[in-house]
Amino acid sequence: MRRLLRRWFSEAGAAGPLPASAAGHPNAGHPNNAARPAPTEENRQELRALEQRLWRLLMQPAVASTGRVHLLDLGMMRDRLGGGWPALRPRVLSAADTIIDRYLTRNDIRFRTAGDDYILVFASLDRHAAALVCARVAQELLQLFLGDDRSADLRVSTAVGVADGQIRFEHALATVLLAGARQSAEPAGAPGGERQDAAASAGAVEPDGFPLMSGAILYTEDGGGKARPVLRQLRLSPDDAGRFGIRYRPVWDIGQQAISTYMGTPVRIFPDGSFIEGSAALTSLTDAMEILQLDADALVESVEILNGLFRNKSRLMMSVPICFETLAARRTRLPFLEICQSIPDYLRRFLIFELLRFPPGVPTGRLSELLHEVSPYCRWTFMRMEFKAQSFSGLAGTGLNGITVAMPADRSAEARLMEELNGIVTAAERAGLMICVAGLSTTSMVVAARASGVKLVAGNRIGPPQDRPRSMVRFDWPDLFRDGDDE
Repeated sequence: MRRLLRRWFSEAGAAGPLPASAAGHPNAGHPNNAARPAPTEENRQELRALEQRLWRLLMQPAVASTGRVHLLDLGMMRDRLGGGWPALRPRVLSAADTIIDRYLTRNDIRFRTAGDDYILVFASLDRHAAALVCARVAQELLQLFLGDDRSADLRVSTAVGVADGQIRFEHALATVLLAGARQSAEPAGAPGGERQDAAASAGAVEPDGFPLMSGAILYTEDGGGKARPVLRQLRLSPDDAGRFGIRYRPVWDIGQQAISTYMGTPVRIFPDGSFIEGSAALTSLTDAMEILQLDADALVESVEILNGLFRNKSRLMMSVPICFETLAARRTRLPFLEICQSIPDYLRRFLIFELLRFPPGVPTGRLSELLHEVSPYCRWTFMRMEFKAQSFSGLAGTGLNGITVAMPADRSAEARLMEELNGIVTAAERAGLMICVAGLSTTSMVVAARASGVKLVAGNRIGPPQDRPRSMVRFDWPDLFRDGDDE
């Protein structure tokens, strides 16, 4: 076991330092990564201290025999993703870190090995509850990146004892653990209320068969027996961190010489009135249910506005954002689709769905599957892409209608950005995709976009984001030059 630990740490150390929190670096020790600088002496000391802490913990017979040490093996996911694994790897590991951290208490330890698997050591859960936590982490990961593929699974290994300096593991598949938990959570003949009360009093499982998570355990000593300080916690109003909402940017259709579309964009508004928008506004959100709530609110608000305009005989296209996390997992996709199904047929032809936060390297079949789910409820589907030279050939034939790119706000680099825009537009045309360019802040950028062949443009030069879309208006080139030109 000590040799195994040393191999993990030596490989991780060669690839880059690990943080002191015992959570492995997101890119540690993977052969697909570029070479990194050699670790410093301070990093080596951190690694040795972490190795010693893990060794002391793992070699306690009581810890192993109670099944508190678990290994979550991502090998089956790597095999299923195949050639898409190198591109998706950072996103998978980041998601795994986030999901695991939601379930761990302050006394628990998570450590990512050099082979991109996870060791989890639980301070208080028994073997059964700890294994179910691992299984639930596996389920969320699989739903996020492989959808509802029933053949996809991950292996959970549980330490059951120590013999001759080696830990003995027993292995199980996540789906088997969860299925057994659901069966045991509903004993035959027990009324629903009694089952839930019994589960709650035992602290074992929720009604859906998953373990109940207790609050964080405060402690005064770490694994080495040293006293730890009790620190003050920051207490701020939720509004101080920014309120989430949606605003609408006018989109100019250059060919029709009209502002006929409003692009719904997520915003995070701070107490001083400033805000950030788009995917950048959502970077602090990792919980899939919170993201679903934002997507659902945006859809409902947009459709209600659209319906009001329609009743007043106004016609307008509206773009509604949907995040990858909402569509990727069944538990979030189905509630969103239920709202979509309630949209009247006469409004669907005025809706555009814009996909946000889709990771690069999503398999073509997976993307086609998700687009097939939402396309009946809208006219077009667009995807927000990074502003850089790239090939869009992998998007052809998936059902995607167009892409949206946001030009960086760097006036000193306008010449270079315009040249890059030409390449992006050419690549989109080859893939048969429409393109909308956002972030245009000067007249020269708008002119350059038109010269590149772009017909849909947005940005401060066209109009600022608004709380509520207006009716379709005529907007031609003289209006662009006349209306507060900045040059």
